[in-house]
Amino acid sequence: MARVNNKAKLPDNPSLKDINWYKKQLNWGELPPFYHLVASSVSESDGLFQHGFDNAVTRLVDKRNWNLELLDGHEDDNGNIFCDNKPRIAIDQVFTDRGFELWAIPYAKDKPLETDMLIKDNKFLEFNTWDPHSMRTLLRFNQLHKFIAFYFERGDVADKALILHAHKVVHKIITYLKKEINVIKVKGVSIKEFYQLCEKDSRMCSDEIDLAQIMLGLGGNKE
Repeated sequence: MARVNNKAKLPDNPSLKDINWYKKQLNWGELPPFYHLVASSVSESDGLFQHGFDNAVTRLVDKRNWNLELLDGHEDDNGNIFCDNKPRIAIDQVFTDRGFELWAIPYAKDKPLETDMLIKDNKFLEFNTWDPHSMRTLLRFNQLHKFIAFYFERGDVADKALILHAHKVVHKIITYLKKEINVIKVKGVSIKEFYQLCEKDSRMCSDEIDLAQIMLGLGGNKE
């Protein structure tokens, strides 16, 4: 049987690769299924800016989908787009039964527009097309709420590092969007706040955690 490397340790600012490697050192060279589930979804969001694939974030910042007339913008003869204003969104941090999600909500007539409907060419909307199925959910960390609760029951240093890294990924995406478009507000319950909720009483039973989520309004289940 393989021996656990007791000398293994995490660097001060570990990458997800570092954290996964360290977890393996603590777990006989393997990643437990629950850890792997969460780490895989964090990895997917961590690579939003690296892989070049079309995703909700790239769709939001794509100027070709901005309502140039409403935003006082124009396109020059070379196809370059210039805008005096940027489209507005609100960002919502939400814990659902699936895990932690980051939602984008567009504005229309100075109010957030929460809708499940596909909207095209509306003169009051600052995007030419708003498709909630491909533009609203910016990221999802599968079962993160349960993983945080699990950490306080019998987790280890690698589990905590993964939770912290997930928080950093969310911060990175919000910071990026604040530079590229007009983020009016960030609302909801952050990973840090939910972590602190669980930390207050690490011996909460599952019913108490469910009740605490309801009291904080974490029971969203929007598709």
